[in-house]
Amino acid sequence: MSSASNPTEVAKKLYAAYDEHNHDTIRKLYCDDATHDEVSQLRTRQGAAEIALGMQKLFAWLPDIWWEVKAMVAGDHGAIAVVYIMHATAPQKNGAAKTKAISLRGVQIIEVVDGRIRRSEDYWDAATFQRQIS
Repeated sequence: MSSASNPTEVAKKLYAAYDEHNHDTIRKLYCDDATHDEVSQLRTRQGAAEIALGMQKLFAWLPDIWWEVKAMVAGDHGAIAVVYIMHATAPQKNGAAKTKAISLRGVQIIEVVDGRIRRSEDYWDAATFQRQIS
């Protein structure tokens, strides 16, 4: 298996693109008909373009967002589990003078087929996230 189609390398490229806020690279890493589930939000994005657009919106909302990858665990059939902590600064609300740091743990499951992401699922705690951005 070449490094271009190695699931762990694809996952590393995805998280590098996240940290670079490069939605175009994210789009290219996903299959055209891929799906991405935000499990805590009960939301599914269909297709590489919609997945990349969602990330572009996230980058605009949290311009200093970055991911600290704690572990990548390879499974069978191109599956990778990525354990991460997402870091960002919450946007100020209601004239707040002080910004708030966000630190959110999560796990993303990625399924790689022929060097591209066919499916991904992201698991994180929505209540923790809401508390941190409020």
